[in-house]
Amino acid sequence: MALDSSSRTGALADARTLEVLDFAAIRELVARETMTDRATIAARALAPSNDPQVMRDELRATAEMRAIVAADGFALPRVVETGEAVARAARGASLSSDELREIAIALAAAAAAVKRVRDAEAPVLRARAAGATPTAEIGARIDHAIGERGEVLDRASPALARIRRNVQRANEEARDRTQAILRSPAFAKAVQDQIVTSRAGRFVVPIKADFAGSVPGVVHDTSASGQTVFVEPLAALEVNNRVRTLRIEEEREVLRILAELSQLVGSAAAAIEVNLDVLAIVDLALARARVADRMRAVEPVTVDDAKIDVRDGRHPLLGERAVPQSLVLDDETRFIVISGPNMGGKTVALKMVGLFIVMAACGLHVPALEGTTVGRFARVWADIGDEQSIVENTSTFSAHLRRLREIVRGAGAYTLVLIDEIASGTEPAASAALATALLEHLLESGARGVVTTHATELKLFAHATPGLQNASVRFDAATYVPTYQLDLGAPGQSLAFALARSLNLEPTIVSRAETLLSQSERDYDRALSELAEIRSGAAAERENLTRDRLHTATLSENLRKRTEALERERRELAAKADERLGRALREFSAELERRARDRAGRTRVTSGQAALLGRVLRDVHRDLGVTAPERAGETAVPQVAIGDAVAVEALGSEGTVADDYGDTVLVAMGAMRTVVPKTEVRLIRRAEPQRKVRSGGGATTLEAAAGARHELDVRGKRFVEAEPIVERWIDDAKLLGIEAPLRLIHGKGTGLLGRGLQQFLKEHDDVRSVRYGNADEGGSGVTVLELR
Repeated sequence: MALDSSSRTGALADARTLEVLDFAAIRELVARETMTDRATIAARALAPSNDPQVMRDELRATAEMRAIVAADGFALPRVVETGEAVARAARGASLSSDELREIAIALAAAAAAVKRVRDAEAPVLRARAAGATPTAEIGARIDHAIGERGEVLDRASPALARIRRNVQRANEEARDRTQAILRSPAFAKAVQDQIVTSRAGRFVVPIKADFAGSVPGVVHDTSASGQTVFVEPLAALEVNNRVRTLRIEEEREVLRILAELSQLVGSAAAAIEVNLDVLAIVDLALARARVADRMRAVEPVTVDDAKIDVRDGRHPLLGERAVPQSLVLDDETRFIVISGPNMGGKTVALKMVGLFIVMAACGLHVPALEGTTVGRFARVWADIGDEQSIVENTSTFSAHLRRLREIVRGAGAYTLVLIDEIASGTEPAASAALATALLEHLLESGARGVVTTHATELKLFAHATPGLQNASVRFDAATYVPTYQLDLGAPGQSLAFALARSLNLEPTIVSRAETLLSQSERDYDRALSELAEIRSGAAAERENLTRDRLHTATLSENLRKRTEALERERRELAAKADERLGRALREFSAELERRARDRAGRTRVTSGQAALLGRVLRDVHRDLGVTAPERAGETAVPQVAIGDAVAVEALGSEGTVADDYGDTVLVAMGAMRTVVPKTEVRLIRRAEPQRKVRSGGGATTLEAAAGARHELDVRGKRFVEAEPIVERWIDDAKLLGIEAPLRLIHGKGTGLLGRGLQQFLKEHDDVRSVRYGNADEGGSGVTVLELR
């Protein structure tokens, strides 16, 4: 699998063009971001392709990788090249543990890269990873057998684990036997140091040279001074021999394990090689993505026309020092002629254009603004710098002419030509004439390009010829310091005399030089100077307008954000007030239940409870930052009767008085009923008069008889709503003299309503007994009571 897709297509630029454009530095930027040796090699060999589809695919691959990195910070570990080791394994060679470990790391990295690409919305990268095959078993086998430092682990095989256990036991025995010599009083004078050391894998003790023959054993070594000999005691000889034998067995088992793993790698060499290629492809795309992120680059728009539209492009090798430049080459403007003083940025602009084309052809995004466009070019030619060679006996001008000959012969449609100081290096008049002829030929060939010059004749030719556009590099009019900005549409000045004065050249010489110019040349130079000042002023004004627009846009954005913040604050405040109101109402209900439990008699809703609700409302009004509505002249308790329409100020709702409990009333608001202090209601309209039964005291009895019932259902109501209803029900039943048990249905639910009502009934003066219903009566969802 080839890493360089351009190998299937023609080359966009020759080696000389890439050299003078400093493309090697771009390659090195990419190479520094790679994590695999294979991708590093590919980065340093990047070659721009002239196939437009290849360019689009490479640019798209970079964009896909940038999206992956932005999503989860995807990265790869450092991977060394293992292709040669895999090839040796395929030929039957046994690999070292370090080589096998590196192969496992590479396979794990490849698997992770393939999985991440396949999981992403990345069709181009996914297609390039399609050839990868799973090799997880190989990596798992290697990981199981070889540790992170390349050591073969005990778990690699049962035999190796057994051998190493035996080695450990034999070593301990040999050390103990050797240590016994040091502890023996018989050898106390002979021992040099109280330590056990080893020589050639065998435990020995340091003995003074004068006593070498007094300790039975084998001498393995002597110290540098000759004062100490290292003796293996005879008592440890057999055990040391056993350790040595076990070490040999261990080495053989390790070699067998490595050979087995190497055979496993060799049997899958083809698949491993494909996976390593895929890893390098993903790594190269990741490196291009990182370079693009560092440059703050964009994916250029690609078109099939021979066109380039650079919008605030920055030379990719200048970093933060780069000054944004914009230019367009298309059917209308086929060549740009840049003029102006040296060191003003002409060559920088020239190289930037060339680099943008070759970078895009390699899939690299370009440091510019969105909308920057790169078209189709079959060839890029560049002639920049001095090619003088003493060895080849060529002058600057002759070398320049040889390069121009190549460019002229290769120029045509879909060709980009970049020439610095076109036809310079000889007599000025001849140079200008040759440059004019070259531009005429290049225009006829259909090429596009950028050239730089100092020749006045070429500036005039560009001004008068369709398809050519003058451009200049801007200098500060007061200090003559270059700003490195490109001005399109006007030629540049040489500023030879101004720069000479700024560098303190003798004033008389400068003045004499000015007089030697012809009148027309002086007039032309003066006109350019005035034009430069006008353009500088216009540019400054344009920059001020841009800053003003940005400032206005910033103010507008700040206002929008402030408005959104205020709206969020309003919503949060409303939510906070709503939560506080809900909490206060819950506290209010709890207060009612507490007072109902604590009361000795059958007290109604008290003025204290009404005051609590009033405090809640005042707190809510304060949290919302509004003033509670005041009702003038409402110091007295309003006189309301059953059936009157009233407004409940605390809830902001209207309802009808359903019952009168003295200082409170039961108000029905649709399906909801609630007890409200009379001080918190406002009369809206009186109830229409009702015709009453005139039978003295019997009228009340008739009314009670009409509403009395042996069963009352208060399910779905809160205790504070159910209590007055039950109270009225008991009163009606008592008035009629009902002696049969009454059945109060309150439901089971959370049990709060049932418990509250039972406590209320137990404390009621007219209730004799209270119990939950039997199973056939409704169980704990029903309370059965008897009246006194």
